[in-house]
Formats: sequence, structure tokens, C-alpha cells
Amino acid sequence: MFRRDSNASFVRKGLIFQSYTFESGRIRSKKKLLISQYDKLLKLQEENPVLVMEIEKTPKKWWMFMNDFYYEDEGYEEEEIKALALERLSKKERRVKRAMSLVEQATAIEGDTREQIPDDVKIFVWKRDSGKCVKCGGRENLEYDHIIPFSKGGSSTARNIELLCLSCNRSKGDSLV
Repeated sequence: MFRRDSNASFVRKGLIFQSYTFESGRIRSKKKLLISQYDKLLKLQEENPVLVMEIEKTPKKWWMFMNDFYYEDEGYEEEEIKALALERLSKKERRVKRAMSLVEQATAIEGDTREQIPDDVKIFVWKRDSGKCVKCGGRENLEYDHIIPFSKGGSSTARNIELLCLSCNRSKGDSLV
């Protein structure tokens, strides 16, 4: 099993000879790192996984890589830990990109609030089209329709608005004919 350990950290100990100890929950390493050793470990783990603790009599190992801690109990080597950690980061990046894309889509939909057709345009179009559907001549369930759809850049001016009945408008959809 290979997992990220969100509980793991290095804890600063000691007053005179300051040192660091690795901890994960109730588990603590016996080995203490001096400040210079800790600084060296921090530099090394930026490029490659560093083994920070093993539990005796078990195969469990903790690794530090790119400022995260991982534990495993399957005997992976440094290169395998690196590959697994990088795969996890890649999946996380793709998940974040998908989420950001969804937010952008939702924002675009929210921002697509169309302005109402002005009343003077409605009155003009009603008179011009004689209060009936310009396609079938019907007088029931009339709707104001954008000739060039709003979603394709059409405006709410009299030149771009026509009267259509519900069925003619639905059959047109967002096409231009």
C-alpha cells in the first residue's frame, strides 16, 4: 500500500542542541536530525524521495518527497516511490484542471444572463409582424425570437427580432434558419 501521510511531520526538539524528529500520529522516529542534516534532507527530497523512517519488524517505511510524506509497506525502492508520487500529483493536477474548467463553464452560464428585449422593440415587432407568427401565420403561443440567436452574438434590436409561435420557434432551435 502506498499512501500520502497527512499526519506526518518533522518536529523541532531540544533547546541547546536543536534537532528534528519525524512523527506520524503516535509513531516517532528514534533518530534525531541536527539542523544541518535536516536542511540537507529538505534539499534532497525536492528531487528524489528520501527514506525518513522505517518501523522495525514490519515492512512499513515513510518517505519524504516534494514536501509531502508517504508511507508504504510493499518494499518499494526510491525510483518506484518517485513514480507513484509523481503519478498522484499528475492525477491531482488533472482533477484541479477539470474542476477549474467546470467553474469557468458555470461562470460563463451565469454571465450569459441576457438582457430583456426592450418594450419599444416588442411593440414595434408586434406591429410589424401583425401579431402573428412570421412562418405559419399562427396567433397563439407567440414568442419573440432572435433571428441571429443571442448565443451566437445576436442583438435585441427590432432588425433581429421576429414573432414565432411556440412550435415554429422550437423547430428552429438556435439555428439561423
